[in-house]
Amino acid sequence: MAVTAAKSVMAFRVLTMAVDLCRLTTRTMNVNAGHERTSKARIIHQIQLIRGITQLLSSASVVVARH
Repeated sequence: MAVTAAKSVMAFRVLTMAVDLCRLTTRTMNVNAGHERTSKARIIHQIQLIRGITQLLSSASVVVARH
């Protein structure tokens, strides 16, 4: 149950970050271009971290289910 809840929370965070990333990429370049690039890099990094955690949780739940 905890694994399912954790996956839901992470999925929501990824969705939120994906929306933020989409907003940043569709916005026209302006004076804050450097800040936007930094924000994109931060969001992409967080998504990659969460993807790795999700893969670990998925493999752990498979191992637990087998026992």
